[in-house]
Amino acid sequence: MRINMVLPGIGHSGGVQMAIDYLNYFAQKDNDVVCYVPFTGAYYGWKRMLFPKAIYRIINSEDLQGKWISHKINIKFVPYISNLHVRDADITIATSWLTSYWVYNLKPQKGAKVYFIQDFETWGNDSENKKVKASYQLPYDLRISVSTELHDKLMQELNASSAVICNGIPKKNILKAPKIGKKNIVIGFPFRERRAIKQDIKNTEFGVKNLQKFVHKNPAIKLKTFGFKKPENFPEQIEFFENPSRNELNSWYDSIDIFYVPSLYEGWGLPAMEAMARGCAVIGADTGCLKEFGRHMENCYKLNNMTNQQELFHGLETLIRSNNLRQKISKNAIKTVNNYSFENKAQEFLELLEKLKIY
Repeated sequence: MRINMVLPGIGHSGGVQMAIDYLNYFAQKDNDVVCYVPFTGAYYGWKRMLFPKAIYRIINSEDLQGKWISHKINIKFVPYISNLHVRDADITIATSWLTSYWVYNLKPQKGAKVYFIQDFETWGNDSENKKVKASYQLPYDLRISVSTELHDKLMQELNASSAVICNGIPKKNILKAPKIGKKNIVIGFPFRERRAIKQDIKNTEFGVKNLQKFVHKNPAIKLKTFGFKKPENFPEQIEFFENPSRNELNSWYDSIDIFYVPSLYEGWGLPAMEAMARGCAVIGADTGCLKEFGRHMENCYKLNNMTNQQELFHGLETLIRSNNLRQKISKNAIKTVNNYSFENKAQEFLELLEKLKIY
């Protein structure tokens, strides 16, 4: 089967990671796969492309060229997504609201059209958000959402049906045993740049500010974070791990006792699932993967108000005080994630595509 996938860019994100992982799996199953990416980046128009910084980015940016990805698939950088630049295939998959319009406008020879929806992408202004919502109602052959929560949101707000395939973790990345308790607690969290104009759904600024206050009161606690690029003037008391590889990230999770996800909303929230797979006690909102399979005080700790400092501090203190609770959560988290292996989820995805194949 010939499968095309269209990405808006090759930025280091959970969504891009999952898309590439799925394509790698499809390739391993003897499918002919190609990933298309506009070399200017999805949010770089032709005028901006003419500036020296943009030209330098096109030539030199490792982010643009996808060098951080360990991939076996064919990634093609093209001027823009069109019938001229995208080959004929059995399936072509859109991976974001912007790419959904590009794929929708391709000829039928490019294959059945699939919209892989990993988030409800209403982060922009009112005009852009209207286009985002309209994209979910385009007459695609198949829409796939990554969580029951996202599926329900699409149905309730837009009457847009979708198949649900939850994200998974490769079996090799799931620990066999829970973490061993220790006295010197380390709290980790994912650093994500602000993504919304009206409201920062990743809530990282709140998280950083309040974790600093918490550690000021509890100086024995160590703070760590990871992200694609360390911001300027980042707090010195927080250890920043920049652009880790997959193996390095696993080792990083292994050094963490409590993993805090400050997000107000997640389409899925891959870092939380990755942390659970490595036996961390995850604390965060009842959204994304935690809404899908999280059980408060059993395999995670759920917060009701993600902008309430007092509730956050109480949750962290509860986890820190009880080594037995952290170990119970660690054990149950590993057990839970074992039911969501990437291999099983990727096979589900592939079987849906095979049903759409055009002969």
